[in-house]
Amino acid sequence: MSKKFKRNMEYFVFLIPSLILFGFCVVYPFLSGMHLAFTDWNGIAPDYNYTGFDNFIRLFQDKQVLTPIKNTLFYGVGVTILNNILSLSLAMALSKKMKGKAFFKTIFFIPMSISVVLASFVWRYIFSNMLNEITGQSLLGAKSTVLIGIIIISIWNNLGSNTMIYLAGLAGIPKDYEEAAMIDGAGMFQRFRYITIPMLMPSFSICITLTLTSSLREFGLVLAATGGGPAGSSETFALLIYNYMFKYSKAGYAQAISLVFMAVLVVIGVALNRYFRNREVEA
Repeated sequence: MSKKFKRNMEYFVFLIPSLILFGFCVVYPFLSGMHLAFTDWNGIAPDYNYTGFDNFIRLFQDKQVLTPIKNTLFYGVGVTILNNILSLSLAMALSKKMKGKAFFKTIFFIPMSISVVLASFVWRYIFSNMLNEITGQSLLGAKSTVLIGIIIISIWNNLGSNTMIYLAGLAGIPKDYEEAAMIDGAGMFQRFRYITIPMLMPSFSICITLTLTSSLREFGLVLAATGGGPAGSSETFALLIYNYMFKYSKAGYAQAISLVFMAVLVVIGVALNRYFRNREVEA
């Protein structure tokens, strides 16, 4: 055996405990539960009947999933766009020389340490009490504004992570590029378009892909903030799966929905990652 092979085997040995835990907690439950999508199991009874592809056929004919799909897309796209615009803007501001930079970095990152449940309760109080006195209506209490309220909570709770990633990306851009562009007469917008954006493609690949896929499968925040209300106007696809599993006792159908949903998320994640990877440039 070569020394390189022995060294690689030593590295692999350290991975074994993590691989065992991942297999036991993720892979085995997933594989053992896949067949439930082809049954009429109610989630409680020990017996169930195999129904073939009936659950999947029903899913594509079920009009009740249209509203959760619309809510999920609106929420996911809204969070992704606003989060990345704000986090990139903050990162660019914090990358400049300024007093109290470390303090501001800490302030923007603190919400990341707060759970989504606690963040939901805090913002429900803000919307119901403080904002209600100004506008006369809580954002979470009206069908037309409930998703906007949830988006605000999500951005506040998760803005710090993307900001730090963009800060790291900005720090990796050679200063020589901007100095050369300034000498050639390039303005601030031109430098941002032709230098900053291309050099930040690895950061875009991480931030946009993770933000979109995580927001599309958002569950805890919506459940804690509104529970899908009022009248299902904030019910997301993940919450729909939860409701079919535990409220409506249709576990087989819920499993079928979750498998289709997982496949869609994988396709979106791979497509976005490949898109941005193909546009990366080397410093």
